[in-house]
Amino acid sequence: MKNSIFRPTRRRAIQALGALMSGQAIAQPAAQRSGAIKLMVGYAAGGGADVLARLLTQHLTQALDQPVVVDNRPGAGGTLAASALVNAPADGSVLYMAESAVLAAPAIYDKINYDPTTLTAVGALAQIPFTVVVHPDFPARNVAELISVLKANPGKYAYASPGVGNIAHLSAEMFKRAANVDMLHVPYKGGAPALADLIAGQIPICFVSMPPVLPLAKAQKLRVLGVTTTTRSEIAKDIPTIAETLPGFHAAANSFILAPPKTPSEIVTRLNTAFRAVMALPEVQREYAAQGVTVRTGTPQELTAQIRTELKTWETVARGAGVRASLS
Repeated sequence: MKNSIFRPTRRRAIQALGALMSGQAIAQPAAQRSGAIKLMVGYAAGGGADVLARLLTQHLTQALDQPVVVDNRPGAGGTLAASALVNAPADGSVLYMAESAVLAAPAIYDKINYDPTTLTAVGALAQIPFTVVVHPDFPARNVAELISVLKANPGKYAYASPGVGNIAHLSAEMFKRAANVDMLHVPYKGGAPALADLIAGQIPICFVSMPPVLPLAKAQKLRVLGVTTTTRSEIAKDIPTIAETLPGFHAAANSFILAPPKTPSEIVTRLNTAFRAVMALPEVQREYAAQGVTVRTGTPQELTAQIRTELKTWETVARGAGVRASLS
């Protein structure tokens, strides 16, 4: 998938937007025009996924000539939103801004009502790095010191994540294994409540996506120890990578748009065109870059192939870490 991901040029983006808004794009079903499109997010408002979704909706509303609203469905690492998508009408009126976590679900939950491969791939959006952050009073100022503290106190400290099976959670489990340390996992229903408890001193460590972290770090409400990607973020080059301490360490989530099973191809094509056009707008790319997120777009067919590859990767990580949960 890496070689097939591309970024449309600004000219192509403007042309695509013009076609959509002038009626030259594929016609929109009458039933779909009657109301707003719901863009589901599997995490609480204020978290990283929610921040990125809300950056998109104003531009999508213009591109599609139809209101697009965020619908937060937090819980079970995004699985609850994916389950809702299965039963949604396949007319383009309900979409899911999903992350890689929904692909790990079959290896984690004892029973789910969807097969990730049956959900309709609309288009890729971005790659999202994660960070490991601590309360300002925590006795570690970098990843090496964090490992030392954890080794000296096995099982004493807990870490928060946005939920069981979230890629932040799986990233933390990868970190535990790579560093040979022990921490207790405390799952939350999104990054925002997890960070709120960390700032309040209720929990000392958190693995969470980068977007909501940077302004809190600037305000000195938390300390960022490392980023999970193999290269430093372009907008936060002072934050080391975990790989600088643990060579080869890499974990990131891909963000993409899914539609209900059996969504007609003409609707998928229209939506994909709109998303790619919006993601290519300079202001959107600037906004995403400001959050430390890398824009990545492509065709539905390319995303389908990516999903199948990622599904195997994250299932392997989940099973290797023994991550299990129940939806009941």
